Amino acid sequence: EAGMGKRELTEHLLTYSAKCFHMRPICGTMGPRPGGSVRMAAELLRSTLSILRSLDRSLPGDNQALEVVVPPRLGKHVPLLQRALSDEPSNDHAADILQATVEVMVALVHDLVKRTPVIMLLQFYTGTSLFRTTFQSDLDTFSMVVRDFTNLAKEKIQTGKGGAASPLVLLIVSRELSQDSEAVQIAMKHGTFLSLSGLTEENIVEYTSNYLNVPEQIVPATLRQFVAKVTSGNPLYIRETIDQLQENQNLVLTMGVNGQARHLECKDIDQINISDWQRTSMVGSTLCLLESLEPLEAAVLKMSTCFQGPFTLPDLAASRCSQWTDTTHFDFLRLFNSIQTLVARGIIEKVDMPEPSMESENDQFGSTELRTIVNPIQHFQMRNMLLRSVGGSMVLEAQRKAVKRQALVGRALMRELPGRLEVLASMKNTQHIPWYYEQALRRM
Repeated sequence: EAGMGKRELTEHLLTYSAKCFHMRPICGTMGPRPGGSVRMAAELLRSTLSILRSLDRSLPGDNQALEVVVPPRLGKHVPLLQRALSDEPSNDHAADILQATVEVMVALVHDLVKRTPVIMLLQFYTGTSLFRTTFQSDLDTFSMVVRDFTNLAKEKIQTGKGGAASPLVLLIVSRELSQDSEAVQIAMKHGTFLSLSGLTEENIVEYTSNYLNVPEQIVPATLRQFVAKVTSGNPLYIRETIDQLQENQNLVLTMGVNGQARHLECKDIDQINISDWQRTSMVGSTLCLLESLEPLEAAVLKMSTCFQGPFTLPDLAASRCSQWTDTTHFDFLRLFNSIQTLVARGIIEKVDMPEPSMESENDQFGSTELRTIVNPIQHFQMRNMLLRSVGGSMVLEAQRKAVKRQALVGRALMRELPGRLEVLASMKNTQHIPWYYEQALRRM
């Protein structure tokens, strides 16, 4: 997720390694854009040639240097590498260019670590408005590159145990790389796997006070709760939220005579419409996330914003699935699969069945009616305030009322209909003698 400090942490690691351990950086980034693999090849080659040129000042320009530094057994790849380094690289034969680059890079890095310590950055970045199938082929290509350099690092670990070789460090930055990857498994085994998450509530208060340059004691509780609910601990979102509150005069800072902060006041913070902050990254990223969902998943997310408390699969099916068609069960499965996808992505959450005391607070139209059913039903809830605000702004009030009404009718039917069906079934099972037969039997 953007704003978690991934870029800043990567820059710090590279800078610190170069300054304190004199490690030479080799960087290669790739994304699901046309020419992404060629770009990665060019970045790897240029950064490597820069290191070699710093070690040998007599090395010529990039194209001529390739003919000098590339091992003779890999000389056939030089034309492809020169094409990657051209001013206007062509996307033709992009896969061949990257594969040739990786083969040459493995050989160059193998010899380079004998002369200087090296840190390699391999990054795969994606936006939020792309379906996974769109960049799956690019991700597979990136995984292949990571695998080849991981094998090189493993070889250097085994051959360099005596301490003769310089260290080789791989820094892989990707949220899409599978945890089954060998590089990820090695990182998790050695405790070097980092998964960035949001700040805790205590850290949020500290970060807010530092950003406002005020003591933590004067940060009001309403501001703490609001920032924590809206931002989920994302540092970038915290800064944007505070800026918007100050811009809209919802947050007023009073300074004392000595120039120190004296009082921090929050005004009408419960009436703020977060979806109006269109210029912020938090709202823009949320909109991109909504646009990246499948149509049914997006519909489920929007319907979930209509419920203040927990909801169930039948509540959503009451508005999306017809009970009188031959595909009723299949439609329920499709809807359930969409819900599970949103749960896996952390958009909605699984919750326990609400208690009776929560009936009047969490749901305005009978959330506890389903408790009378013998078999409990899994409940879900939209708790992310940012997603609720942005997703709810895409739903008309008439649509919101229709979803609630259909859910209420469905719950009433689920509560009352089984009992009525049992009575009807018992009536059908009762032996019935027509009236005219009864009269005939009486006359006999």
